[in-house]
Amino acid sequence: MEPKKLSLQKNKLSGAECGAKMRDNLTLPPVGLGMWNYGGLLNPDHSRDHSELKAIEQAISLGYRHFDTAEMYGAGHSEELLGRALVGLNRSDFIITSKVKPENLSYQGILSACDSSLKRLQTDFIDLYLIHWPSKEIPLADSFHALNRLVSEDKVRNVGVSNFDLPLLEEAVRLSETPLFGNQVLYSLFHRKPQFDGTLEFCQEHELTLTAYSPLRNCDFNHPTLVDVSERLSVAPQQLAINWLIRQRNVVTIPKSSNRERQRDNLESVKLEVSEFDQKLLDDLIRE
Repeated sequence: MEPKKLSLQKNKLSGAECGAKMRDNLTLPPVGLGMWNYGGLLNPDHSRDHSELKAIEQAISLGYRHFDTAEMYGAGHSEELLGRALVGLNRSDFIITSKVKPENLSYQGILSACDSSLKRLQTDFIDLYLIHWPSKEIPLADSFHALNRLVSEDKVRNVGVSNFDLPLLEEAVRLSETPLFGNQVLYSLFHRKPQFDGTLEFCQEHELTLTAYSPLRNCDFNHPTLVDVSERLSVAPQQLAINWLIRQRNVVTIPKSSNRERQRDNLESVKLEVSEFDQKLLDDLIRE
């Protein structure tokens, strides 16, 4: 089965101008910092606080402006670390994404979870607040009743979803009183489910943003085509994989790294000049 042609609509903007428009005239940068496992997995891990705070601070110094966290990451400790790193800085210079976990998706659960996230982040508002995973038990209408209230109270500026299939995404669009920002899903050069299942095409047609998490997962960096293009352009294969994503219309990404060189390389993927010929080679790399 081949990807639908619409799924690979390219950004006509230059790399530096790519990104996603948000409310309040904000633009979500094409590359942000994913913070999964910062502060621990499902439980807090304080043993790495010093190194992880340093990693966030070095990302800021490199030019990162979008940070993607969640109450699920380290049971909220990821949010705490980000909040500590941003203390004393101009809040309006940064875009924070956080997410509410499935067990908190009731009306009151979301309101309480958001207040807790705000406290951990040491901020008055969250730029983008997502439903992390859908719930089979809690009606989506209840969740959006709460999200709509948070927007009206200016505790949340934009709302979206994560890991939603196409029918649920369509329902979310209907339930959101402000334009739904988008859907955060697993998507990479070697994992193209959003192309095959229509999610990317729906986002492009309805001006939603698809945020690709784990953009380097399962990538075969020894694939002959990827090696050939990267050597010809004198860039790392990882940079090509990220650039391939963000050159698609309405797509941004949030690679995770605490290593300074990798953070820098990920961010500079935006600047790559890739010819239409080479883009086509990468487009055709996966056909099933």
